[in-house]
Amino acid sequence: MKIPGVIRWGVPGVEMWLLPAKAVWWPAESMLVVSDLHLAKAEHFRSQGLAVPPTVDFQTLSVLTSAMKACRPKTLVLLGDLFHSSPNRAWEDFEAWLQEEKAAGLDTCILVRGNHDRAHDVVYEAMGLEVVDMWEKQGVVLTHEPDDDIPKGTRFHLCGHVHPAAVMRGVGRQSERVPCYAQSSTGCEAGYRLTLPAFGAFTGMRAVEPKRGEEVYLVTEREVIGPVRSMPSRKGFSRRGRR
Repeated sequence: MKIPGVIRWGVPGVEMWLLPAKAVWWPAESMLVVSDLHLAKAEHFRSQGLAVPPTVDFQTLSVLTSAMKACRPKTLVLLGDLFHSSPNRAWEDFEAWLQEEKAAGLDTCILVRGNHDRAHDVVYEAMGLEVVDMWEKQGVVLTHEPDDDIPKGTRFHLCGHVHPAAVMRGVGRQSERVPCYAQSSTGCEAGYRLTLPAFGAFTGMRAVEPKRGEEVYLVTEREVIGPVRSMPSRKGFSRRGRR
C-alpha cells in the first residue's frame, strides 16, 4: 500500500503511519484512528442563527471516506468527541455513512468516549458503534485526553482532545497555525504519547510549543513533516506542503 506524504512512527513490531489526512494508520491491526470530528457542531450553530456553511460535516466525512478508501481498515477508532452537540440531522448522516462503510468492508467502529460524547451507550450502539472509555492492546493504549489515567507499562498512548497546532512565524511578525501531531513522554516508564490533530473541518486549534524531549509533526495538505523539535519560521513551507 502506498499513501503519499506519510511518516512512519513507532518501533519495530508496533509501526504506525501518520497521514496528511490527520489520521493514524496501524497496518498490523488494520486499524485507522482519528480524533475529534465534532460532527453536528455546524448544524447546532446554524440552528442558533449563526451563518455556518451547511457543508462542513460533509467535508469532514468526505475526507474520512478518502482515508478509509486508501487504507481499507477492518477497524475504525474514534478518539472521542465524535459529536459536538445533542442529536440533530448530522447524527443521522453519520449513521448512514457508517452503514455504508460497513457494507464496504469495515468490521468494527469503536468510539472512545470523550467529554462531548454525553449520550447513553445504547444511543451510540444503535448506530453501530462500540463504546469504551479506553482501548488497549500490545502496550498501545487509546483514550480521549492526554491526562487520562493509563496502565503501567504503556508503550504508546494515542489521544486527542486538545486539537494541537504549531505556530509558524514569519520575518514580518506574520504567523500561521498549522495542525500537528504532538509527541511527548508518558512519564518515567519511557512510553510515548501521541496527541492527534482534530480531524473535524469545523474545530479550533490550540498552539503547542515543543519542550525538551517533545516533538511535533506538521500536517500540510500533501504531507506530514517532522519530527520538529522547535518551531521553524514559516519561510520554506507552504500550505501545499512543499519545502
